[in-house]
Order: sequence, then structure tokens, then C-alpha cells
Amino acid sequence: MINFLKNLDFKTLLILGLILVIIFLRACSGEKKDGQDKIIKVDGKKYVLVKHTVDTVYQKVTETVYRDGETIYVDVPIYVNVPINVDTSKILKDYYAKYTFKDTLTLKDSLGFITVIDTIFKNRLYKRIWTSSINKITINEKLYLKDPPKLQFFVGGTLGFDKVNLINFAGPTFVLKDKKEHLYSLSLGYSNAKSVVIQGGMLWKISLKK
Repeated sequence: MINFLKNLDFKTLLILGLILVIIFLRACSGEKKDGQDKIIKVDGKKYVLVKHTVDTVYQKVTETVYRDGETIYVDVPIYVNVPINVDTSKILKDYYAKYTFKDTLTLKDSLGFITVIDTIFKNRLYKRIWTSSINKITINEKLYLKDPPKLQFFVGGTLGFDKVNLINFAGPTFVLKDKKEHLYSLSLGYSNAKSVVIQGGMLWKISLKK
């Protein structure tokens, strides 16, 4: 193997070295597999989804409302027959007494509760107090997007130099960048040896770990 390498000229060794470097860079580039990027549409336009975050915030909101009996709707009363033999003093005592009723309504899904306190006086709703303690839920959803990769085409020029002729090659260069961010170049030129030279190249993007 060593003798084989010794018999190769410098240009051949340089080409082999470049091939080995390209293979090594391709192995270390960590390219994404096809279909790994998720494409979504926003307002009819396609984007690549870079990151999707959902942040749920729970905030307790408490409110207390006081109302008197005059502001509460009273329905039509329903009368019933009263027995002849009744304890009038007991009825009057009950009529002028104040009774307080408390009820707590628990909402589903841990959203909170509502407490209602009614005071009855003279067979009427004297006042009402209700307190609500509700968990206000705010969902902050963020999408981090970028434009999807596209085919790109570049046109430029290439010059070659050496110590003897200074400029030994000149001509246009065409570069194509595909959706995987690979570069393909094609150069056409005329050399000092009065011959047409065609050159081609391929380049891959290197993803360096942070």
C-alpha cells in the first residue's frame, strides 16, 4: 500500500485527499432524513415548522356581587289553603325571622366554584350575595416558522492562476442549490493551452454542533 502511494504523483494524491475529505464531511454532517421537516400552511402559504410551543397559564379571578331583594325578579305567588287551627305567634315569629341559605356550585374540569348566600326576611328574598372564584385559562401557542427550501440558481465566473501565466483559465460558472442545500457547480472556460476546460463540483452543507 505504501509503495502504491509513493508511485502516485502529487495531483493524484491531491484528488484522493479531496475525495477522502468529502466522504468524511458527508459522514459528519448529520443531515436530516427526508420527511423529517413538518410543512404547515399559514394563510395558504407553506412554511417549515421549526418549533411549536404551548404555554397554559391559570389565573384565579374572584368577584363578589351584592343584591337586595328589590332588584331580584319576583314571580307570581302561589297561594295555598291555611289550616284554621294554627299558632299565630309562631307564624309571626317565623315571618320576622331572618334565614340565611348558602349553596356552593362546583364547576367542571376544576374551573372553580360559585357560592350563593340568600337571606330570607318576611317571606321574601331580603338580599343575595354571590361570589365567583374562576380559574381563567390562557393558552399561549407559538409557532416558529421558516420558508421551505427552494431550488436556487447562481451564475458567476471562475479564474485560474499560476506563477507562469498569471491567469491560466477563465470562464463562466453555474451553481445549482437544491432543496437539501446541496451545491452543484459547472464551469466552462478557455485555458492558455488553447483548449476548452470543463469543471464540475459538488458541495454539502456541514452542520456543526453548538
